[in-house]
Amino acid sequence: MNPDERSIHDHVDELLSGYIDGELTQQVRQRVEIHLDGCEECRALHDELVALRRKIAGSDLSVVGEDKWREMMNDETVKTTYNVGWILFIGGILVAGLVGVVAFATEPSIGWFEKLVVFAIYGGLASLLVSVLRQRLIERKTDKYKDVEI
Repeated sequence: MNPDERSIHDHVDELLSGYIDGELTQQVRQRVEIHLDGCEECRALHDELVALRRKIAGSDLSVVGEDKWREMMNDETVKTTYNVGWILFIGGILVAGLVGVVAFATEPSIGWFEKLVVFAIYGGLASLLVSVLRQRLIERKTDKYKDVEI
């Protein structure tokens, strides 16, 4: 293959996916078709990609139906472990935060002004978090789309 034919060959290789998906303009699509008519290597690659696409499109990736998945996710055991997990996670964070606050507050090498600034920053962040959580809980009660399934 001469250098010009090689660059056309490489260029068509890059365009095959778009050609198979029907995403090319008419002019580029026609150039690819002309090249495929004269190049056995690219034609073989094209046929391989088309066969792979058919195989993937025809495969059933999940043997469990959508209704069964929904039923499994609404199981009491799943809900219980979900809630216990959140309680343990939040409890651990609160305990770690409390230990950090006590250690910071009782550290004699840190001045009162620095402590006040740090407490003001974290107090403000905590206040913002509580206000956002409160708003979300209020909205959750009145959300008319919460039971809509897609």
